[in-house]
Amino acid sequence: MEAVAPLTNAVLEAIKSRRSIGRLTDERPARVQVEAIIDAAIHAPNHHHTHPWRFVVIAGDARQGAGEALAASLNRRAIVSGGTVDPTLRANEAMKFLRAPVVIVAAVEPTPGEPLDEEVAAGAAAVQNMLLAAHSLGLAAVWRTGATVRDPQAAAEFGLAAEAVIVGFVYLGTPDPTTPPKPRPARPDLASITRWDGWTD
Repeated sequence: MEAVAPLTNAVLEAIKSRRSIGRLTDERPARVQVEAIIDAAIHAPNHHHTHPWRFVVIAGDARQGAGEALAASLNRRAIVSGGTVDPTLRANEAMKFLRAPVVIVAAVEPTPGEPLDEEVAAGAAAVQNMLLAAHSLGLAAVWRTGATVRDPQAAAEFGLAAEAVIVGFVYLGTPDPTTPPKPRPARPDLASITRWDGWTD
């Protein structure tokens, strides 16, 4: 069979060229840009149209206050494991949100009677839309997770319903022009991860 050149278009190129960028300037994105990114998020697929998405946009001085939720989660995990938290480590945890001018807490509030895994999957799809939207606007974004998102008490500390599940924290801003983007990690060969059943050419 004759080799065919790979298909390409603007969407496919955006997916392939997007990078997670953690080195940001202090320049805060415009509110209209953040709203566009969240609007992209809620166009993610969702099985039963339950709209479980919830977003908390944190900027300015609120970042340090919100960072205390990260530190509190660290303390709780230490207590559960029977240990204590080094004060320097706790201080560093509380300052994490200062790494970006805007941090968006992305979460889902599960709909009663709906499978939780489907609601969380809709949240993950929303975050991917956010990353692509930020990229399309010339902004930098990185999706961070970590142990805090698995802390069942953390959601309430961000003003979300107690039963909410945090999908991640999206750090958003303007790329630092002095820091070149990291090369994208190698992806697997399609043939190694794909099986074609019943396909004939």
